Amino acid sequence: MFRDQSDAALWEAIRQDDSKAFTALFERYWSRVFTTAFSHLKDREACEDIVHSIFLNIWTKRHQLQIDSFQQYLTAAARYHVYKRLKTAKVIPLQYTDEVEALPQPAQANKGEEEICARELEHQLESHLEKLPKRCQEVFYLSRKMLLSNDDIASQLGISKRSVENQITAAQRHLRVFLKNAAFLLVFLT
Repeated sequence: MFRDQSDAALWEAIRQDDSKAFTALFERYWSRVFTTAFSHLKDREACEDIVHSIFLNIWTKRHQLQIDSFQQYLTAAARYHVYKRLKTAKVIPLQYTDEVEALPQPAQANKGEEEICARELEHQLESHLEKLPKRCQEVFYLSRKMLLSNDDIASQLGISKRSVENQITAAQRHLRVFLKNAAFLLVFLT
């Protein structure tokens, strides 16, 4: 009955509380909404929830909504729900500190394992630092390990303060991938 009707005709019937028209609309578009969501999330259950949520919203707000194009509306709604889900999935509170002792400790900590992990992380950091040019290693060491100011490093090495800043920036760029992995490992272990 509703298969051959246009989206506009279906929408008019839905606004008149016709559940069969709503079912026809659902059957016409649910796979598009699911596919749009799945292309981003790759999670079948989450995508089914999104489809359910969008169509439930259409039914419950059928008297308030003004929809001119179902394809555009549903695509936009699917993208919005995907974005919302990805945003909530990314919200993991991280606490950054220079002092590891300040981090909250788990109830039962395996100190030996923690020590091994800390040594391994430090070894990996040193390995990555060794891949840097010698001058860059030296500047980074003086800045981060010896805690010298950029002015002090510049005068000690006989180079400009700008060169010191450039070397530190280069070292930071080089170590960024390693530090992201190390941060993940620290969060995972605590």
